[in-house]
Amino acid sequence: MPIAPTYPGVYIQEVPSGVRTIVGVSTSTALIIGRCADGPLSTPVRCLSYSEFAAAFSEDGALTELPLQVRQFFLNGGTTAYVMRIAGGAVAATVTLNREDKSAALLLAAAAPGIKGSQIRALVRYDTDQPESTFTLELFRRDTTPAGTQVEALGETWRSLSMNPASPAYAPIYLTQNSKLVTASVPAAPTPNAAFSRAGRPIETDNAKFPPAWNAIVTATSNQFDISVGGGRYVTVTVPVTGITDEATMKSGLATAIKTALAPLPGTSETDLTVTTVAAPPSVFGATEKAKWIQVDHPTQDVFIRPAMTNDVAVPLMLGTAQGGLEKGAYADARPAPTGISVLPAAIMGSANSALASLDPAAVTAVKLDGATPVAFGTPARTGLQTGAGNAAMYRDAFPAGRNGNNSGLQEKLALIVSLVNDTAAADPAFPWTARAWGYRLNFIRRDGQDNDSGSAPDFTGWSPTGAMLDLGPRFYSLGTTGTGAYQSPGVAGDDGAAPADADYSAAYLAADREIDLFNLLVLPAADGVTREPLWGQASVFCLQRRAFLVMDAPLWGSAAAAAAGVDALRVGLVKDHAAVYYPRLTVTIAGLPVQIGASGSIAGLMARTDTARGVWKSPAGTEADIRGISGLERRFSDGENGMLNPKAVNTIRIFPTGVVSWGARTMDGDDASPSDYKYVSIRRLALFLEETLYRGLRWAVFEPNDAPLWGQIRLNVGAFMHGLFTQGAFQGQKSTDAYFVRCDAETTTQDDRNKGIVNVWVGFAPLKPAEFVVLHLQQMAGEIAV
Repeated sequence: MPIAPTYPGVYIQEVPSGVRTIVGVSTSTALIIGRCADGPLSTPVRCLSYSEFAAAFSEDGALTELPLQVRQFFLNGGTTAYVMRIAGGAVAATVTLNREDKSAALLLAAAAPGIKGSQIRALVRYDTDQPESTFTLELFRRDTTPAGTQVEALGETWRSLSMNPASPAYAPIYLTQNSKLVTASVPAAPTPNAAFSRAGRPIETDNAKFPPAWNAIVTATSNQFDISVGGGRYVTVTVPVTGITDEATMKSGLATAIKTALAPLPGTSETDLTVTTVAAPPSVFGATEKAKWIQVDHPTQDVFIRPAMTNDVAVPLMLGTAQGGLEKGAYADARPAPTGISVLPAAIMGSANSALASLDPAAVTAVKLDGATPVAFGTPARTGLQTGAGNAAMYRDAFPAGRNGNNSGLQEKLALIVSLVNDTAAADPAFPWTARAWGYRLNFIRRDGQDNDSGSAPDFTGWSPTGAMLDLGPRFYSLGTTGTGAYQSPGVAGDDGAAPADADYSAAYLAADREIDLFNLLVLPAADGVTREPLWGQASVFCLQRRAFLVMDAPLWGSAAAAAAGVDALRVGLVKDHAAVYYPRLTVTIAGLPVQIGASGSIAGLMARTDTARGVWKSPAGTEADIRGISGLERRFSDGENGMLNPKAVNTIRIFPTGVVSWGARTMDGDDASPSDYKYVSIRRLALFLEETLYRGLRWAVFEPNDAPLWGQIRLNVGAFMHGLFTQGAFQGQKSTDAYFVRCDAETTTQDDRNKGIVNVWVGFAPLKPAEFVVLHLQQMAGEIAV
């Protein structure tokens, strides 16, 4: 907008220059489509190196040249390639992980269809910040090395996954979006169950003993904690200090305080929240005493508690998982069961047949595994440990200086069992078990054996937790049909599928057109069961649509004469000026043996290297166009044979003293009988570069007023771009007027065009044609003849 001066002085206003810089697009991004033993199916994957390709796909070249062609592309100078794996009828391996009640929880499917999907293994742990709400899923694939040994590859670990559909870490969606090994789904939408947060410190509930016990913990300076319900933000609860005379008034007073704190939060169902108590087994609190755990319940929403910033009571009451409490989420029962063997938290806190009821730590001396002779434990120090014998309280520990006082005895006993097992495992490599404590859940995991081994339940001398254990779980869950046990339901085996058909290539072009913004070179590697001659026509049409160039491998011509006679058959149905064929095949060495492969991947890489070093206007041929990463050629040509093939537009690859080089520069429209403007590869690719660059660089002009100012801006910007190429040597001519022109004015865009919303831009260029035939004229100088 113009400035409206209001006072005498100098005004400054910045005015747009009208210059919109046009930047040349990439000329050497390859799209390589073909069969492969592993990797994403019908999905283009961008690879910036061969190692990136190897990480996403298989290097197995038994049935396909695709891995070798990708390797050759990068060895010869390529920098960016989109790789698409296609196959007919490939199947992804699956397995269903079951819940602890043995119903279906989570369906895992290999992300990449194929037999390698059946080698994926899964391990489920509850080693999270909320061990009775979320879970960890560890994934890996068993690969076989050339030496025949199995190794774990492509490992992934996903922590704190949830089965709550409202969670940002909802397992089916989170895994499908992030894992490179699997996708996930649920057989049925999970439904919530009762959730609770239970204090880890039992409180005496005898009427005579309750008030002093309660008042010793809850005081005017220790009466607050923070609570979150249903994933909402944490709010501070102030526990009443006065008026609490027995268990009943404690529960009602605490419930009222929590509901009051939650009431201002929108969407919180605080009216459904209750406070209950759960009886502690006699062995926990003492054989002659009575005690209960305080518990905050909700029928459908998670309840989590943490310490308050001031006047905290969560720590001394052991409320919240981090403080030694037990918190079970609303969707905990929907999780897949952990691998290995678990002693359930209910068997330790609040079960009539508590697994700790018979635990005297001093007496736990050995473990019997798989029916074998008991393995004796070492003798770690147990001085000061509280046991359940007599009137001793098992919830008491030997560490009064701990943050919870000396009230973490239950977790102390679990830690004792863990240390006994793991100390033995560390001392004896043949010992097959390790142990972990996840909150109040004790888990035993096999560390050797077959993937589906579960063995028998550990039998500890001096302690009998067997009745409180889940059924035996496998060492790992297995995708495919080999999984056994109650906690996994075998699915389908992975299948690599058959050789891709025409329809698979057609679908690949549609996917590439949808997913890839820009590519310039198309390569279709050979594969067993694939006849490529019928594919070239459709591939070249796709290149025409996307302003790309098709690099073709020659058929298995047995001689130069056969090639000269057979090349015309390749032109049927082909967009000839968007394709070039290269002959013969190259020799590479694989595992010490010579292998013949097509030249397309190497030539595409050579084109990329030439574009970088000299520009797209330089033919990718000549003595500097050496092909790297090979050991030879399928056959050699004489000059006479080359002279037979070149006029037929068969680009030969020859052996010279300088190496193996590309010695042809013609498109399939470069037959001597053809009058095509695009006889040479370099001219066609330069034109495609100009078209794509100007197509993208002039988008700004759409919907601009179609008049002289717009035409002038177009001439300015396109002219600047073309002049930059001229100075780099892209065109013929000593002067820019001889090299290119840009026209956009009232002559190119008539009033009728303007009425139709059309602006016509004419761009012409004088291409550099390769010096295909260098003719040397020699003349002897005669001596001077005196006249």
